[in-house]
Amino acid sequence: MKVLLATDGSDTAAAAVRFAAEFPFPSGTEVKIISVIGNVLHDREIEALTPQEKDEYEVSRDGTRREVEQLLRSEAALLEQAGWGVATEIRSGHAAAEIVAAAEEDQADLIVVGSHGLTGFKRFLLGSVSNQVLQSAEHSVLIIRKPEEGCAGNHPEPPAPGHPWRLLVCYDGSEPADAAIDFCASLDLDDAASIRILTVLPMVRLFRQDIRQELDWIWRRKKESEKAELEAAADRVRRGGGSVTTALIEAGDVSDAILAAGAELAADLIVLGHKGKGAIERFLMGSVTPRVAHHACRSILAIR
Repeated sequence: MKVLLATDGSDTAAAAVRFAAEFPFPSGTEVKIISVIGNVLHDREIEALTPQEKDEYEVSRDGTRREVEQLLRSEAALLEQAGWGVATEIRSGHAAAEIVAAAEEDQADLIVVGSHGLTGFKRFLLGSVSNQVLQSAEHSVLIIRKPEEGCAGNHPEPPAPGHPWRLLVCYDGSEPADAAIDFCASLDLDDAASIRILTVLPMVRLFRQDIRQELDWIWRRKKESEKAELEAAADRVRRGGGSVTTALIEAGDVSDAILAAGAELAADLIVLGHKGKGAIERFLMGSVTPRVAHHACRSILAIR
């Protein structure tokens, strides 16, 4: 697997590096760490500077680059200690655009970003960048959150060596959801890991349609079919390591149901397909993944 990890020296970027260092990626995974230095001045603005101002500007840029180089060396060492092959790169420009471009150039399988970064000349903003990358990249995106970020009470601890991973995998039978199942099956998980495969069926509650659906034989047959698909997906994951369980629930709001299930499991990671099939028989609509990513206090993996 080829992983592109974006860093900016912020706390959440550092959390992303630690997460990547401990996460059970498949054997042979290679990680490229990139950092993007924003262009404070446009070319025409640089041209308007006096010679002295240009010199001062270049000195400042050189200082920033040295800081970034030191950051990348430090974070690369951490990932190398974890056993991953590591390369580094510094790019200039708009952060989200450069991250997506780098992923395309390297044909990365996965982009990893922190959920928030720092503003200012020396750092790029991952708060909006992570959302932009999620929306625009044609790659799977892993958004890392710090444990305390937005969580009240029940939240995962920082990953540590020997950490018993807890994954919530949302499944709706779509191609991205199948890719999420394949991803989980490829992980190097130990027997202490817990994976819950979740299917959410949306209840239509307008004019008491929930009662009609429960009594309708078509709805009952549909639930039986969904349970069979869910178990088949779980069997695929069971070929790897870890304890695998399933859950099929009915809910009025799919996103809220996923977030609640993540809290119940105390999941370290919620895995979703990025785009579903639509229609009532499939719950993972296009808006669900961005909404879960926005509101979750847990790390999110959106599978393309």
